[in-house]
Amino acid sequence: MSETEKFTVDILTAARNKSQTMVAEAERETQKALQDAKSRLAREADDVIRNARAEAEGIKRRHISEARHKVKLQEQVEKDRVLSEVLEETKKKVKEFSDDQNAYHPFLASSIANAIRELGLLEVVVRVNGKDLKRIDRNNLTREIEGKLQKKVKIDWSSEAIEALGGAVVSNVDGSIRIVSTLDQKFEALEPQLFTEAGRLLFGNSA
Repeated sequence: MSETEKFTVDILTAARNKSQTMVAEAERETQKALQDAKSRLAREADDVIRNARAEAEGIKRRHISEARHKVKLQEQVEKDRVLSEVLEETKKKVKEFSDDQNAYHPFLASSIANAIRELGLLEVVVRVNGKDLKRIDRNNLTREIEGKLQKKVKIDWSSEAIEALGGAVVSNVDGSIRIVSTLDQKFEALEPQLFTEAGRLLFGNSA
């Protein structure tokens, strides 16, 4: 082999070795880049999945919270409706009581007597509703009131009717001092207690 041929072979051999080394290095770099890309994509995918799960969980919790709130509101609406019906039925009972002369008449006499006692007067003006104006025996009722007070009183039975289911408004002669002793006033005073008690009996709480 001539020197030229030998030189050529050496060059080709070196070139081949160099190219193999470069190819091997390129393959290693490619594999490394591929692995890095896979790792990065895996991390990104995990982040996306984790974020998606967190968002989905947040949406789920929000929907559950909204649903619970809606159910709670609906329950409260139903409770209020039931309690309102109970109070309306109670008010009907009050009206029925005012229509029952045997039960109502003693109540009216006691209410007026208690109001006169509280005023501490011997002369008063008494106002009742239109129904009572027509049906009560004023002289008889006055005697009953005096019996409860155990003293004589002068009662001016006003012809001016009050707006009430029953009971009376008792005042001094000029009307500057008065005591309201009506069924409506008593019902309104008891309404919060009735509401609470009905809620406790019906729902186990004050509703």
